[in-house]
Amino acid sequence: MRKLIFCCFLFFSLNSYCQTFDYLPTSNGEIVKHTFYTLSYLEEHEQPEWVAYYLSPDMLKKVYKRKDSFKADPLVSTNSATYADYTSAPDFDAGHLLPCRQMQFDCNSMSETFFMSNMSPQRSSFNRHKWSYLEKLERNMAWRNNGIYVVTGPVLSHISGTIGVANKISIPEYYYKVFLRYSNSESKAIAFLLPNRKENTPFEDYVVSIDSIESLTGIDFFPSLADMLENQLEVFSDKSKWSFSNPNANFGYTSIAQKCSSSNTVIVANNNTKININTASNTVLQSLPGIGASKAQAIINMRPFNNIEDILNVSGIGQSTFNKIKDLITVD
Repeated sequence: MRKLIFCCFLFFSLNSYCQTFDYLPTSNGEIVKHTFYTLSYLEEHEQPEWVAYYLSPDMLKKVYKRKDSFKADPLVSTNSATYADYTSAPDFDAGHLLPCRQMQFDCNSMSETFFMSNMSPQRSSFNRHKWSYLEKLERNMAWRNNGIYVVTGPVLSHISGTIGVANKISIPEYYYKVFLRYSNSESKAIAFLLPNRKENTPFEDYVVSIDSIESLTGIDFFPSLADMLENQLEVFSDKSKWSFSNPNANFGYTSIAQKCSSSNTVIVANNNTKININTASNTVLQSLPGIGASKAQAIINMRPFNNIEDILNVSGIGQSTFNKIKDLITVD
C-alpha cells in the first residue's frame, strides 16, 4: 500500500494542513498530482476516473473572484483533452470535478482546477443545476464537519458516445461523489450517484452506498482504512449523520473577493515534473506563467536551448518572466 503525505501549503496567511491519511482510491490510470488534488487519468476516455482531495473549512474562503483559464494539463504524459474538444459540443460543459469555487482561497489553486484533466463532459442542464447544487452541498458538509475527504468522478463503465475534435472524450451517463469524515472521534461516509441529465428528483434520493459505486466503477475507495471500518462505512450511507440544509453563503468570510493578477497565478512544479522547453508542445508552454501563444511559438522557433537561461534571448521574455518560470522548466 502506497503512503501519501498530503501537505497543503496555504498562501496569504491561511493555515497549513498536513494530512497523513492515505485517502486515495485504487487506480487504473496515470496518477497526476497537483497542489491540492490528485487524479487518475484514463487516456482511453480522455478524462480522470477519479479526482481526490481534502477540503477544509479555511479553504472555503472566497478570497479571489473566479477567473476562467481552461488549459491542457502538462503533467499528463499522453496529453489531456483540450478546451476546443469541449466547445465543439454546444450541449455540453467542461464540468469541473474539483470545483473552482472550492479553491478560490488562492489564485494558483483556482487556476489548477481549470486543467482539462479535471474536466468531464457534462450536459449543461445537469452541470449548472444538480451538479452545481452538489458542489454547494460539498462545501456545506466540509464546513459543518471541520473538513472532509472527497473522491469524485464519472462512471466510465456506462457511456453514451463521445465529443471532441482532436480527442474523443467519452460521455458518462453517471457521476459520483464520495465524502468521508475521518477522525479518531467520529468516522462517517456518504456517497451520491447522479445521472448526467436534468431531473427533478429530490436530492436525498441520489444517496447510495459506496459499495454500489465500487461495483459500477471497479474502484476500491479508501483501501487504507481498517477492514472493519471500511466495510462499515461502505455498505450503507447513513443520511441521518449528514446535514442536507442549504449551504452558508460565505462560510464566515465577509471580505470582498479580489481579482487575480497574472503575477498571482503560477504553475506548481517539482524536479520530477518540470516542463522541457526543448520538447514541450505550444499548449504546454502556454501553461507557464507569462507565456502566451505568441511567446510559446517564439520559444519553439528558437529551439534547441543549451540551458534555461537561453530562453532570455526569446523575443518578449525578460528577466521578470524568466524569474516566474525558471524553477518550472528544464532543457534535459
